[in-house]
Amino acid sequence: MRRRWLWCAVSCWLLAGGAPLSAATLLERSLVFDIRPDGSVLARTRLRVRLDGANDRDAWSPYPIYLDQHRTLESLTATATRPDGKVQNVARRALDTVEHAASFELHSSRKFRTVTFPEVPVGSVLALDYEVLERPYFPSGLIGIASSVPTEALRIEVRGGGAAWRWRLDGRLAGLEVQESPGGVVVTGRGLPRITPPDLAPDGANDGAVLRWAWGGSPGWEGIGHWYDRLVAEVPRSGAPVRETARELTAGLATPREKAEALAAFVRRQVRYVAVEVGIGGFRPGAPQEVLERRWGDCKDKAFLLVDLLREAGIEAWPALIQAGAGHRVDREFPSPDQFNHAIVAVAPEGLGLGEDAPVAGGYLFLDATQTRGGLTWLQPAVQDQEALVVRDGRGVLVRTPVRQEQERSRLTADFSLDGEARGRLAGDARLDLSGELGAAFVELTAIARPEEVDRALRRVFGIYFPGGEVEEPRLVARDDGVPAATLTARVRLPAPAAPAEPGAWPAFTVPAGDGLPAASLLDGRELPVVATPSVRELAWSVELPGGACPPAAGQDVSVANDLGAYRQVVTFAAGRLQLERRTELRRRWIEPDGFAALKELSLAESRSGRRRLRGECPPAGA
Repeated sequence: MRRRWLWCAVSCWLLAGGAPLSAATLLERSLVFDIRPDGSVLARTRLRVRLDGANDRDAWSPYPIYLDQHRTLESLTATATRPDGKVQNVARRALDTVEHAASFELHSSRKFRTVTFPEVPVGSVLALDYEVLERPYFPSGLIGIASSVPTEALRIEVRGGGAAWRWRLDGRLAGLEVQESPGGVVVTGRGLPRITPPDLAPDGANDGAVLRWAWGGSPGWEGIGHWYDRLVAEVPRSGAPVRETARELTAGLATPREKAEALAAFVRRQVRYVAVEVGIGGFRPGAPQEVLERRWGDCKDKAFLLVDLLREAGIEAWPALIQAGAGHRVDREFPSPDQFNHAIVAVAPEGLGLGEDAPVAGGYLFLDATQTRGGLTWLQPAVQDQEALVVRDGRGVLVRTPVRQEQERSRLTADFSLDGEARGRLAGDARLDLSGELGAAFVELTAIARPEEVDRALRRVFGIYFPGGEVEEPRLVARDDGVPAATLTARVRLPAPAAPAEPGAWPAFTVPAGDGLPAASLLDGRELPVVATPSVRELAWSVELPGGACPPAAGQDVSVANDLGAYRQVVTFAAGRLQLERRTELRRRWIEPDGFAALKELSLAESRSGRRRLRGECPPAGA
């Protein structure tokens, strides 16, 4: 399901005439979606593209048309008109069909019909007209409005929706006109600019706006859950092998927590992520017994197997549909299943003995069966702070998964002294503690990499924090219990700091800087949300100062906190050692414009204190 619905989004991109960024101009882009009485949809696409640069043809040729078991090509014509008016038809041999299966798939019904245009000079116009008949599994559709190139004339029409028709235009794109009609809608625009989203924009920002539509009534999220429940009703459940496996894996375990941990670990690590994406199989899981016997499956296969194993152990669990990917968000106001691309598991948390750090929200513990690392208390960030549709009792319940920024933590501890044998260079120990997704990456590294590869990776990491330094004796200890974590240590030698100009003044130390908050300038005049990474980043930096050094000047401590997060800097001096503590916490992934003031407050506090040189302040002479 995860990959199948992801490719539904790809097909919409292709229908929109999407192409790599180029200097070409879309002279005309017209799409007409005819909803037929039998529920099928005939999509007619008309494109006229002028090549304005020498490399524009490469961006549009070969042009792919996405097909599948439920999408068939009904007609296709393609030509290229040169600047002198001569028309060149695309030869039959320039049309090809390419099957596509991702690396994690054994087989897929996805394919592309590709159109290769002839070599033509700048100023030529590529023309493409084709029809695709789709038989959707749910009566809904969507299309991105904008393009990666300027569009002179745009027209998108959906018609035939009937009395129960509904539609919604999401996003921000100036210059659009909308006309509504019974059972249909027309969106037009002229002179639409190329969309160039700012940094940290949502993944769909290239579309500018998205037109969504559905027919057959608005079932609400409860109805979407009912639709999916009926879709999977024919899947055989709770076979004897599943019951026996649940008993074997939980034998001798006393508590529900221990049983849930054992079952989740088995599905995550002993059942490989592999898919066969053919037709309705992209939505409907395989029988859990079959998944268990073959020991592979995609996200929905693994999720349903885990649900059945947990139920056999007396633990209530249900499948949940979700959008995986930090840059996407489900539109709560327009219920439809095509907004989900992944399946996870919702578990009743009662009796599991979970702490406050567990990923529990709305009365459910959320587990991702495709994770290969971590235990019950860690949910990978890609599915945190997302809308999950829990399918239970024949209906759907929409629940926002929690954010656990405390688990996505990095802490750099550095303790330096003057190296008397190296002409005043600084030498000391550095330690980097990582947990969550970064911790999981190093757990995986220890499992698959050779020792020399691990050594190189550790040296690169410390080189980022201490540029120009010498890294010796790097070590890595990884832990995969609960929240995956790793500890990196090394001996580091740094160049000698510049000598102070005045007696008692501090040398010009360079304090390590990690990944910072989004720059405050990124928010100026911005209308799109910021997609950030909820996390906690800490620095504990200590250095021995030369004899007679002055204590820190007043006013260097910083403390800012708001609903979005917090930033703190504390500077202390004791027994000849300067100590600096910094902590940045961000609690939200998707930050709308109404949160920009709070984000800017945190960002300015972090960047200003990071740029300012730490200062000492000597008492007046004779004091």
